[in-house]
Amino acid sequence: MTAPDDPSKSPTTESLSKDDPLAPLAERALEGDSDALEALCRALSGPLFRLAVRLLDHPEDARDATQEVLVLVATHLSQFRSESRLLTWAYAIATRHLLRTRKKLVRVRSMERLEGTIRMGLEVTAPTSVPEGDARLLARETQIGCTQAMLACLSLEERVVIVLSEVLAADDALGARLTRISTVTYRKRLSRARNKLRPVLEELCGLARPDAPCSCTRQSRAKEIGNLPPPKIARLPVIANDVSVAMESLGALRRLGPLFAIDPPLAPPEDLWEHVRANLPALLGGVG
Repeated sequence: MTAPDDPSKSPTTESLSKDDPLAPLAERALEGDSDALEALCRALSGPLFRLAVRLLDHPEDARDATQEVLVLVATHLSQFRSESRLLTWAYAIATRHLLRTRKKLVRVRSMERLEGTIRMGLEVTAPTSVPEGDARLLARETQIGCTQAMLACLSLEERVVIVLSEVLAADDALGARLTRISTVTYRKRLSRARNKLRPVLEELCGLARPDAPCSCTRQSRAKEIGNLPPPKIARLPVIANDVSVAMESLGALRRLGPLFAIDPPLAPPEDLWEHVRANLPALLGGVG
């Protein structure tokens, strides 16, 4: 858990607000009274739980998050200042923690929704199902949309290490230098990202494992049956060339580049270079 973003100076117990109904409990708790600390946490638990429910939507998630916030409040009680009521201070800690928690839960549930969508597509199609129209083009659209959805389930830091290691084939040492973190931290992030992708890749994805049940052509047909719109990423301009797709076994989740690489590669907007020239004349000079 992350400590609250409070000033480093810690006030004395006398600085606690005298008109705050929770102040006496806080003062006694700071003096080592465990009963007072328990009473304070009980008094805060209701308001904090109601806040958590409103921000996280799910009662079970709110319960867990409320416990975590109460621990933060108890362990950082000496950092409370009399500039606000103690409940207000606790709300500030809770809000920061709940927003971080919500982001994590959104990514977890995004992966769950993606997995559910894939499994639903398998239920309404047969292994030999193909979409109507240009099956090859539609399958590539599905691949782009699905792999982008997988990356969206990761945090920004996790996406960076996946792209560096699996798409650009950077080793751990180079990836750590590029991200300005230690090699140990880099490896941990990469392992965490792979573990999050593993349920979909190792159990379902035919690009990652040849004997897996899901294929891009099959999911393309499922989208037609379900009348689902094509992924937005597929509407981006592409370079018209025929790049062969590497199809190799990725059961150990090594070298995911062929899976996440966009084929055909996306073309930059036509006005990109003109925008660069207009905004960086001093750097570009007379380069034509």
